[in-house]
Amino acid sequence: MMLVLLTFGALVSQVSPAASPPRDQVIRSLDQNACSLVVCGPAQNGLPGRDGRDGIQGPKGEVGGQGLQGLRGIPGPPGKMGPAGPVGAKGAQGEKGAKGDIGPRGVQGVQGPPGSTGPAGAKGSSGPQGEKGVKGETGPRGSTGAQGPQGQKGAPGPQGIKGSVGEKGAKGDVGPRGLPGPTGVQGPVGKTGPFGSKGDKGSIGEKGAKGDSGLSEVNLMKKQVSTLEGQLKALQASFSKYQKVAMFPGGRIVGNKVFITTGYEGNFDDLKQRCLQAGGQLASPRNAAENTAVQQIAALYNKIVFLGITDLQSEGKFKYLNGDAISYSNWLPGEPNNDKNREHCVEVFANGKWNDKVCSERRLIVCEF
Repeated sequence: MMLVLLTFGALVSQVSPAASPPRDQVIRSLDQNACSLVVCGPAQNGLPGRDGRDGIQGPKGEVGGQGLQGLRGIPGPPGKMGPAGPVGAKGAQGEKGAKGDIGPRGVQGVQGPPGSTGPAGAKGSSGPQGEKGVKGETGPRGSTGAQGPQGQKGAPGPQGIKGSVGEKGAKGDVGPRGLPGPTGVQGPVGKTGPFGSKGDKGSIGEKGAKGDSGLSEVNLMKKQVSTLEGQLKALQASFSKYQKVAMFPGGRIVGNKVFITTGYEGNFDDLKQRCLQAGGQLASPRNAAENTAVQQIAALYNKIVFLGITDLQSEGKFKYLNGDAISYSNWLPGEPNNDKNREHCVEVFANGKWNDKVCSERRLIVCEF
């Protein structure tokens, strides 16, 4: 409505600028009867009006109706934060929420310092006895200890009861023929002695019995010579044995056998070959007396001895070097055990006991003749 009035007033001012009534009259005429200016009064040219600055201010008009809402202005700056309100009352406890998903595993923490040692526990009961272990290898030879002081001579013991006569032992084997001894240097020929004086003729003796024919006497002589040769050979063999024993203080004689060592040490094959080259063989005891002789040599040198006995041909069946099964043995308890399936030779300790052993080990040589 206000826009229509303003447009209408502009048209009136263009039609009759000279006869424009005062501003307050026009406004009142418009308020009372708008159509009286257009229809009822024709436009006339009047004198120019006076400057309205010296006119009296008209009365204040009535408050017009509310105009249209203007455009929204730019929001102003935020105001200062007001004071905090009072603490509200505690609300009611809400319902229990659903179980949440398991979160990712946390990083492992740094290891803490070790705890103090706890008190010792009570002693446990003894466990069952374990199985018997495998026999260990013979340890290295220990150093010879210092000789102890000589003990005092003890009082003579009472005379023992005469023992019973033992059984006759088996006949020993015939030993190998000894090497012939060196021929001695021939002595110088003696000077021919002077001829003696002729003796008196003796009395005639009694007639003798008729003698055997010459052929029988020849046969008898041959037989006697053969017997003497056999005795000579036996004497030479015995003499050769005693010569060898005299050469080696560690030798022992048992019956017709001589057991000798040179102190040399080697493996089984080496020792066997050396005894053969000397005309004998590795010691092969066939009874307790011969085993004692070998034991004494082992104790004298404080070493272990290889015997001429093996089971190389058949495992567990020990035989002499000539292939005969052994007729005597003196094994340690639990022996022979063929440890690790490689013990095929026989050794004897300083106590006379036997043990099967690896043939490549080095042992003391003892030959028998």
